[in-house]
Amino acid sequence: MKKLMIIVVCLYTGLLLASLVSADAGAAKLTAERCSGCHSTGRICEKLGNRTPEVWKQTVQRMVSNGANLTEAEAKTVADYLGTAKPGAKPLCQ
Repeated sequence: MKKLMIIVVCLYTGLLLASLVSADAGAAKLTAERCSGCHSTGRICEKLGNRTPEVWKQTVQRMVSNGANLTEAEAKTVADYLGTAKPGAKPLCQ
């Protein structure tokens, strides 16, 4: 019984980590698709780690008001991603 519990916990942890990586990749893809129409991903990647999450939120909102094609939910996803992404984050900064 104890072995079964350990296996279940390990599988659950693996699935949780896989879903987090997948969500991060989806946010990076959305960011690249919607932001690279006006900015190179290199320009975005230069700023990763240099801005607070709040500054990224303000930046994304400003870009939406300037015509960026993002729904409210997508803007939140992009701002959250940029606010937590590390310099050189893949797949955005390849």
